Amino acid sequence: MARKRTAKATITLIGAGNLAQALGPALKAAGYTIDIVAARETASSRRRAAMLAARLRARTQSLEDAGPDADVIWICHTDDALAETARKLARKRGWKGKTVFHSSGALTSDVLSPLRRAGAQTASLHPMMTFVPGTTPRMSDVPFAVEGAPQAVLVARRIVRDLGAEVFPIKKSAKPLYHALGSFSSPLIVATLVTAERVGRGAGLNASQTRRLMGPILRQTLENYQERGAAAAFSGPIKRGDLNTVRRHLRELKRVPGASEVYRALVKSALMDLPSTKRKELMSLLQKS
Repeated sequence: MARKRTAKATITLIGAGNLAQALGPALKAAGYTIDIVAARETASSRRRAAMLAARLRARTQSLEDAGPDADVIWICHTDDALAETARKLARKRGWKGKTVFHSSGALTSDVLSPLRRAGAQTASLHPMMTFVPGTTPRMSDVPFAVEGAPQAVLVARRIVRDLGAEVFPIKKSAKPLYHALGSFSSPLIVATLVTAERVGRGAGLNASQTRRLMGPILRQTLENYQERGAAAAFSGPIKRGDLNTVRRHLRELKRVPGASEVYRALVKSALMDLPSTKRKELMSLLQKS
């Protein structure tokens, strides 16, 4: 006798920002029904919600009207807005048996405590990925960190599995550092690269020329790191112990706003864990220059 297939949960998305714009279509492609896209009452939020809802064949709704209509309510708001969003939603009735996620990497499921007290099963479900306008990461490549009530975690695991992605447990106490890891993995890399663009301008290059120049070495470095680890991917004057070259760098980078401070911080970090033939001499040079 054939086993009866379990119907997939219906999902309400709260928020229509970059994450929701990527998540909604991926969930739909995985067979989930997005019934509502709820957003704040600003013109830009309403416009994004309407565009996303049209793609998903869903209804739009204001945040004030949003409630426990679907099986799963997935809040895709900024960290600072989560507590207030949870309080607003908890004023509605009917949360018993519902599952509520938020997707903050830094905050735990505790921020959803008003909804938990109202009867919902709550969890944080965070995708470790960068979401920016104009790009759509493949959700099957995205690792998701989950923590929260056991029943909500089970639902989260099922959804992530249907997305073809990986899910792993995270301790509440580990979330701030876990999220800082994400910052080091993307936005702070971009911050380093924009510093490199300033250095490029100092060398007479415009931003486009600098990006073209850096592209091949960046791609090869990331490939080396992914395949061989940090130590094997590390190269250049710090590893070789070229004191005079580092000294010239330190002298000339003073002409580029902010670059000397970034360079010094990164060299100090490198000397903590990465191979260098003249570690003590380089550290002394940083202190003197």
